[in-house]
Amino acid sequence: MADRKTEKKTALLLLPRQLTQQKSILRSLHITKNVLGVKYDIAELDSREMLRLYSDLPGQAKQGLYGLTPEGLYRMEDDIIKRHKQQKSGVQLSQFLKAAYARKLQEHFEFFKPFAHLVKWYHQLPNASTGNMITAPCSFSNYKPFLKFEVLKEKDELVLQTIITINGTNYPLENFNRFHFLLESKNEYFLLASKDYQTLEWLVQKNPSQYSADAPSLAENILSRLEESYTVERNNLFSVTTIEVPPVRRVLLSEISNSFLVLTPQWVYDGYIAEGEWKEYFETTNRGETIVVKRDKEMEAAFKKELVALHPNFIKQLNGWYYLSFAEAQKKQWFLKVYHQLLDMDIELAGMDMLTHFRYSAHKPVTKMTIIKKDAQVLLADFSLQFGEEKIALPELQKMLIAGQRALMLKDGSFGVLTESWIAEYATIIKHSKIEKKQLNVPQWLAISEQKNPTENQPLKITVSDDWWQNWERWQQPGEVVYKAPASIQATLRPYQQKGFEWLKMLSAINAGACLADDMGLGKTLQTICFITDRMEQVKGGMALIVCPSSLIYNWQQEITKFAPHLRSYIHHGAARNISSINAETMDVCITSYGTMRSDIEQLSAIVFDVAVVDESHNIKNPSAQSTRAIYQLQVRSRIALSGTPVMNNTFDLYSQLEFLLPGMFGTKEFFKREYADAIDRDRNEEKIAALQKLTAPFILRRTKEQVAKDLPEKTETVLWCNMNASQKEMYEGIKENIKSNLFLNIKTEGLGKSKLAVLQGIMKLKQVCSSPLLLPAEEQTTGHSVKTEMLLEELANLGNHKVLVFSQFTKMLNLLAESFTKKGISFYQLDGSTPPRQRAAMVADFQEPSNTTSVFLISLMAGNTGLTLTAADYVFLFDPWWNNAVQQQAIDRTHRIGQTKNVFAYKMICKDTIEEKIIQLQQRKKELSDNLIGDNEGFVKQLSKEDVEFLFS
Repeated sequence: MADRKTEKKTALLLLPRQLTQQKSILRSLHITKNVLGVKYDIAELDSREMLRLYSDLPGQAKQGLYGLTPEGLYRMEDDIIKRHKQQKSGVQLSQFLKAAYARKLQEHFEFFKPFAHLVKWYHQLPNASTGNMITAPCSFSNYKPFLKFEVLKEKDELVLQTIITINGTNYPLENFNRFHFLLESKNEYFLLASKDYQTLEWLVQKNPSQYSADAPSLAENILSRLEESYTVERNNLFSVTTIEVPPVRRVLLSEISNSFLVLTPQWVYDGYIAEGEWKEYFETTNRGETIVVKRDKEMEAAFKKELVALHPNFIKQLNGWYYLSFAEAQKKQWFLKVYHQLLDMDIELAGMDMLTHFRYSAHKPVTKMTIIKKDAQVLLADFSLQFGEEKIALPELQKMLIAGQRALMLKDGSFGVLTESWIAEYATIIKHSKIEKKQLNVPQWLAISEQKNPTENQPLKITVSDDWWQNWERWQQPGEVVYKAPASIQATLRPYQQKGFEWLKMLSAINAGACLADDMGLGKTLQTICFITDRMEQVKGGMALIVCPSSLIYNWQQEITKFAPHLRSYIHHGAARNISSINAETMDVCITSYGTMRSDIEQLSAIVFDVAVVDESHNIKNPSAQSTRAIYQLQVRSRIALSGTPVMNNTFDLYSQLEFLLPGMFGTKEFFKREYADAIDRDRNEEKIAALQKLTAPFILRRTKEQVAKDLPEKTETVLWCNMNASQKEMYEGIKENIKSNLFLNIKTEGLGKSKLAVLQGIMKLKQVCSSPLLLPAEEQTTGHSVKTEMLLEELANLGNHKVLVFSQFTKMLNLLAESFTKKGISFYQLDGSTPPRQRAAMVADFQEPSNTTSVFLISLMAGNTGLTLTAADYVFLFDPWWNNAVQQQAIDRTHRIGQTKNVFAYKMICKDTIEEKIIQLQQRKKELSDNLIGDNEGFVKQLSKEDVEFLFS
């Protein structure tokens, strides 16, 4: 009787908790049921067990099941390792194996899922209450889960909710147990697609909750990535940028089936392209920000109506684009006529260079250019281009060149091709000129850019006098003195400073502005004061205006008093300022700040200044900023920009500065962005880099210390190695491993390009631990010990009466050092971004006094690495060295500059076996990164390769 009540069966036992950690994810389960209960016997699922129990399965089912057995999984792993060796990708095996194993395992489950119903399933999971493992029946669903997302607001915080859609019904992800790519609910399993699984893993590592109070960052760092592939309901919780501008009309030309010419109407709204059926709004995203473009129905309809009228066939074509067979397009020269008609209608044409059906003209371009008139800034030129007997209209030529096309449609239906040599000789002149009827208005300064090595056939050369060209040639010869410096200057100019003064004077003679971009400490201020003095002697009753950061206004006054005491200076700043004080009878030089200039521009723009100097000119890098727009309104004869780093973030930073120096030469900001900035920064277009360098080279003068200041006292740079104690090292390693695991998953899922911010944040955090664990939030601190603080105090104790500069990029670090100095009785000055200009100037003056006994100056790296002369110091400590060597050198140059008589000793404090040491090694391996003129905080990070990132965090 007992035997008849005994029931035996077999099943597959799924162990989801060890899905990617172990090979035994499926085992064979033997179940015995009788009056005494249920007994489970678990056996390995090897090939023998499979053959015994599942020989009746279809062939593909057996193949799929074998792939999930330990033997099949070991074989899969061996294949992955073999592939890694063959690829030689440079990616570490462990990292490669982890990613590839999970992906292949998901594929095996996907392959076997259609046959899952043919076998019985059990699984083992812990009891939620007791933690004991429970064995129970389960099943695999045939329904495929899909992801979508929703942003909710809970208690003033933004929450990203992941939603699983199954058979048309939505469920929160929290309703499921997730085991990598398997979702389980009520003993039923759902298989995620590999891409969806990777997305969920990425979200875990990215941790959207860190942006719960920062909507823009959540949008940029999380939602922008998700919206590339998924529906994200934002629920109107984010700010939206609405663009409502008239569209630029454009036609995209293309070919289909090697038989038809297609014209697709497009509308460009502030850079965003709309096409197809009209809708009131066109929505897109840019770096996570929602962009809503309000489309202009009337303009779009009118444009379509104009296109429909171009050919009788078009009225029947209702799909939003228009097509003709090649034969129809060429009949009676239809395409040729329409091509010119569209250009006359000021419609942008795209895709010309991609057309392959239409033939090319055998005629070569013949060009004539003659200068017929010249004024202070502009040349008027007759210009003609023809292929055979056909002359090309100038407006048409300029439009095609700006659009990047190098072929023009001729009257016989062929394309006239502009050769590389033609492009090199004429394209820049035409693109940068304004067209009046059949003539070119050419910015005169192109004569200098285009004639750097003048030849007989270069037409712009004659627009500048022979005397000027002779002086220009003499100026380029070492040792030649073209102009004597003013005798009233209370300084002996060094040879390179003499050259700088002459260069400023020569460019001024042709009404060109100049950007002096010498290294910090080489005397840009002195060279400028020489030029101002010379102008004051040449232009009677002239005045100079100096616009600078408020922190430098008193520095300028001191330098003028020192080098040109005969010049009368007036500081136009503060509540008591009086615009009527700015007049040639009572002053020669007016010094003001950017903020004051911006506030008083209405009155200042009514005054004619002979010279305007914009110091730290990268402050006007944004053409839309109020300061920049105000600068443009000034009436000025001679313009100078001073900056050690004219490019702070990207190439577009140059536009506003060049527009101030050489008005009109670089066209509109939209033209400059499209022609140069985007091509250089986004595409690294070598041709555009060379073109912009050629254009700007005569007007930007940069000399480094290594080139020109060999007679300065010796400067010794040394690394001061710091070894963390056990507690600080343990905290560093723990944080590094946490950053590393998150960062590499981030790079894997969204690529290195979109992970640069995460790389920067990781580097910054580890640098903070190196400086002092107290820089981190309290909950992350496991120690307060700072080896650098200890070593700095020891070094200061050994230096005696020497004066010392201590730089840190972290203002909080300066505050921590100030507390330590106060406890030790060390007197100090402290300067950061919050220090008022007058106090800054007073501290600098006091520190420079030989009798002053305060020996230490704590300085914020960004607030104090420009505009300071602190030659009283001969020791510099870079507490947390920067990865960009130019920024470090600017800090050291506060004391190693003209006027220094003592040897200078600079110490970079580096924690051994940390990211700081690896940054030093990278700087040595990739010297071009640290020598780059670009001085932005992220310049180093932007140029890192994946291998560099792995090295930094190894």
